[in-house]
Formats: sequence, C-alpha cells, structure tokens
Amino acid sequence: MNNNGVTNSNKNEQVGLSPMEGVRIAPVVETPNNTGQSQPVLVNTSNQMMQNTNASQGSYQSVNANTIQQNVLTTSNTPGQQINTMQNVATPVQNEQVHPSQSALTPPPLSSDGVGKNATQKKKRGGKLTFIFILIIIGLVAYIYYSSKNYMIVLRQLQYECSPIQGDKKEIDLDLNSTLVKDLYSKVSTNIREDLAQPQFNDQMKLYLAYRQILDKDKYDSNCNLFSPVSMEPYRCEESTAFVPKAFKEETLRHEFRKLFGENTDISLQNIQLGNSCLVGYQYISDRGEFVQGFCNQQTATSYKATKTLVEAKSMGATIVLIEEVKYHENERMPLPEYLKSGTYKYTFRLDMNYNYIFLDKRYEEKY
Repeated sequence: MNNNGVTNSNKNEQVGLSPMEGVRIAPVVETPNNTGQSQPVLVNTSNQMMQNTNASQGSYQSVNANTIQQNVLTTSNTPGQQINTMQNVATPVQNEQVHPSQSALTPPPLSSDGVGKNATQKKKRGGKLTFIFILIIIGLVAYIYYSSKNYMIVLRQLQYECSPIQGDKKEIDLDLNSTLVKDLYSKVSTNIREDLAQPQFNDQMKLYLAYRQILDKDKYDSNCNLFSPVSMEPYRCEESTAFVPKAFKEETLRHEFRKLFGENTDISLQNIQLGNSCLVGYQYISDRGEFVQGFCNQQTATSYKATKTLVEAKSMGATIVLIEEVKYHENERMPLPEYLKSGTYKYTFRLDMNYNYIFLDKRYEEKY
C-alpha cells in the first residue's frame, strides 16, 4: 500500500504484471476491522490447489482433522502504513474417504474365535499324524518279528534237509550185521522194562537215550549236596558206606544229546527218570552244573516179555530207516497194558553236515 491509499492490487493492475503460470490469485474478501470499516483480505488457496492437484494425480492422503488451515493475507487499514499479515483461517472440510487400494493393503483383523478354531484344527491334525506314526511303528515291529521267526523256521528246515551226500534217492538194502546198522540200532532200541516205564518217544525218553551214550569213565563219585528228594520221588540221596552217588557234568549230556539228535536240536535239561520207576534216576542240579545220582529200593523186575527183531535196514540218499518187529507177551496173571502195542516200529536216521547219523523219529505201524 502506498501513501495515496492505493492497494497493491490496483498497483499490480497499473504496472501490468502478468500472473504467474500455475499460480492462482486469491480472491479479495472484505472483513470488518476494529473501526467498523471493512478491509480487503486475500485468501491463499495455494494449499487447497496443491491438494486438488495431488488428488488428480492419484495420490491420497489421510486427513485426521476436520478442518484445513488456509493462509489469509490481511491488509491493515491504518493510515500511512500498510502491513501484510498472513493468518491461518480454519476452513471446515468434509471427511475424505479412504481409497479402496488402501484397504486392500491392510489385512483384516483376526477374531479371537478364528484363532481358537485354527489352533484346535492344528492340534487335531497333529494328533492324527501321531496316531498314524504309532501304527506304522507297530506294523514295522510286527513285520520284523514275523520275518525273523519265519526265517529261523526256514533255516532250520534247510539245515534239516542238508546233507553231504548228493545224488539220486535210490533205495538200498543194508546189511543187518554191519557195524553201522548195529551201532544205530543199539542207540535207540529199548527193553521191556524201559517200554513199561515210558512207552512214548518224548523229551523224557530223549534225555534218557542221550544218557545211555555216556560212558562210565565220564561218571565220577560225588555227594548229595543240594539234592532234593521231593522233586524226584521215589529217589533220594543219602551218603553212606553202602551208597556213594555218581555224577556227571551237564556238558557231557549236552554233547551226547547233540550227537544223537543234531547240533541245532533244542534241549531242556531236567531230571533223568523214566516215569516213577526205579529204573534210573539222576537229578539235575543247575547250581552245581551236574547230574547227581539217587537211589531207589523198589523192585524193577517184571513178568512181561517182549520179542524184538531187527528185520530190515534201508538207505535212501542220506537217510537210513531201521525196521523192527515187536511182539509183547502178557503173563498168566495180568493182561498187557494198552500202551504196549505189538507191531512194526520204524527208526529214521539222517546224515547231518557233521557226518553224524542223527535220530529223527520213531513211528509205529500196526501189524497184528
């Protein structure tokens, strides 16, 4: 403002200044002053223009306040002096809406119910996987156990069938007076007293047959220490001048048992006794590792008789079969027990990989 009271706007019109490109001149607004006179006010809308420009370019800003501060140029009407003052005028504006692209960038909040459901589903899924894993382990253990057991059965069968003798299985008659036939027959043949005490071919009889192979030189004088008369009636062990018990090592019996029945044959050590007879009695004492003899005062004589004859011996490959005919005779006072059966008995032997003829079984065939 000059001394003549001419406003800057008039002076600008006289000088002829061209407006700057891109700059918009604020309109003049008259506002009352303290004297009651109106004074022109220039409203600066540059900020609003910049906001409009940014909006047109696709840039969106979040507006937290409900008003926009605008710069206002006020002109003092005091004589002799012109003062330009920029004031901020609060202009109410409408709340701006958020652009859709902004909502897409912000993930929706998760509710407490959603989190709980997800955690429950994860726990259920983990429990199912654990159960399936346990089932797989159980299946693998069962399969390994079954395979191992089946493998052992097949291995034993192969060992049973293996023989150093190969070739055809043509049947050959053997001489009954040959040393081989006599030796094999002596290992398995029994007398009438042994048949009465134990007629069945069971583990008790197998141990007894193995015991019969032990030589006298392998037996030695011993004592009755740890001998139990209760477990082996009617045998007992009492040391005296008339009775000194004999004993032999358990390894001696194992050796003879394997020679007679094969290296891989299972053996369960127990007392050597045929029934409750007083024919033979050796008590197995595991703490001593010995079989200790007991004595019995009962009579072992019998009036029954048996006629046993080796009638045939055949060889087929690695197998030898001895055929025995047996006839049991009853006495005048008592009939024969039903378990004493007359007829034909076959004893089968096979040559194993150690070149021992092992005893396989004893079978009965009725003849009379």
